Amino acid sequence: MLVPEQAKIRRTSGIGAFRRLSRKPPSQFLPAVDERIFLDSASRRAVAATVGFTRRRFLTVTAAAAAATLVSRRTWAASPPRAVIVGAGLAGLTAALDLRDAGWDVVVLEARDRVGGRVHTLYDDFSTDLHAEAGGESIDDNHDRLQAMIARFGLVTEPRPPDKLLQSVVFRRGHRGPLLELLGRRDGAVLVDYLRFDEAVAEIAAGIDPEHPERAAKAVALDHMSLDTFIRRQRLVPEADFLVRLENRAGYNAEPADVSMLFVAQQAAAVADIGDAAAETMRIAGGNSRLVEAMAADLGNRVRLGAPVTRVEHDGGGVRVIAGPHTVDADHLVLAVPMPPVRRITFAPALPAAMAATVAGLDLGSAAKVITEYDARFWETAGVAGFTVSDLPFHVAWAATDSYASTGGLLTQFIAGRPARKAARLTDSRRIAKFQRQLDRVYPEGVVHRTPRVATMAWANEPYTGGGYAVFGPGQMMPFWPALREGVGRIHFAGEHTESLAGYMESAVRSGHRIAAALV
Repeated sequence: MLVPEQAKIRRTSGIGAFRRLSRKPPSQFLPAVDERIFLDSASRRAVAATVGFTRRRFLTVTAAAAAATLVSRRTWAASPPRAVIVGAGLAGLTAALDLRDAGWDVVVLEARDRVGGRVHTLYDDFSTDLHAEAGGESIDDNHDRLQAMIARFGLVTEPRPPDKLLQSVVFRRGHRGPLLELLGRRDGAVLVDYLRFDEAVAEIAAGIDPEHPERAAKAVALDHMSLDTFIRRQRLVPEADFLVRLENRAGYNAEPADVSMLFVAQQAAAVADIGDAAAETMRIAGGNSRLVEAMAADLGNRVRLGAPVTRVEHDGGGVRVIAGPHTVDADHLVLAVPMPPVRRITFAPALPAAMAATVAGLDLGSAAKVITEYDARFWETAGVAGFTVSDLPFHVAWAATDSYASTGGLLTQFIAGRPARKAARLTDSRRIAKFQRQLDRVYPEGVVHRTPRVATMAWANEPYTGGGYAVFGPGQMMPFWPALREGVGRIHFAGEHTESLAGYMESAVRSGHRIAAALV
């Protein structure tokens, strides 16, 4: 597998609250005291003094009011059941469609003024016949759930060049040349070591159940080992070490030292039977955003934009979700957003310790893009598809226009890991200038073809995302994975980070189906 792109959104979760989340108890004896059934002693005395009844009479009325509230909730919840879904990305929209189709009442709350989350096609930044993906990019042949959703809405895919990886240009130590030349160095030892690393990963992945990586015999040891440590132990020749580190930095949008080897093994096990030729083979014709926009249109006014959630109240009977002017009571809550925005939500009662640690600790990797427009596809004149790997900070680039016809072309630089963290601290204009200078070093012949049109996205700066796609750091898979999959009572977690195949648009769709099926 040579340098997977951000097709990927990767490779672009003891409840004892007393507060009732349904309607106010319909008791004439408690008209203006509180919605709570369990009142403090001062409130009891105040009520007793108001209506003049004994303690026994008070307890009788209180019990009747409690029963009336519970009956009211059960009746309301059964006709029909309601789910509130936070996040109108692929995961949230998939869950909403499935539940709606099953007869549920559904409300989708989206903080942004658009749907799609990390699926975000850019149109206005470029000439009229061009578009590019700011987030999730390519689709694999085996991404069946995503392709089924595409077909459901009458959309089609467009193929990417099948040989783009073999045609890759490598820029290393100031020299540009073909990837195959680099792999052939040292009498073929570079290729041998490159393949040997893949075999070493496959060997440890062989004993992993992707759905339950925490149950593997060596799960604890693997979880506490970093990908960096594993790479160093392979003692690869320098060129192979360069390619392996570059590929994995791009693949996990993180430095190898920040990636759990158990997470790497889980991901390898999830695609163990999938050949490299099946990877990154297509995009949605017209832009990936066409899918999420069609899904949202089908849901209609069930989707509410500009509604960031600030508070969630929950108990065994349901949830109450507060998002600006919206207060939604429901039977279940689906949090279809990554962990950084979840940290802004107040939960009452607080989440259990294991889930709170997961919310606080599970980050997204660092990912950014700079997309430059050219008036001609000059790279094709040189007989290459535009796929580039380098030892410069952007590491990977490709042609955003390699799946559709156009006069001009777009080259996307994908920045990951430490360079992406630095890139996010720059203004857009400085980020663009910095990375365009790097691309000019690789392709000096392209300078005369560059137009003023350019776009950039640093996902760490996107307030309702906070990064590229999920990465489990050393020591995080064992505690975090079970917590994510189990959820908390009537609170459930969806998104690419909750699937055994993590980080892809396919992952998000799978998670939406999984949560909806569990509820129905």
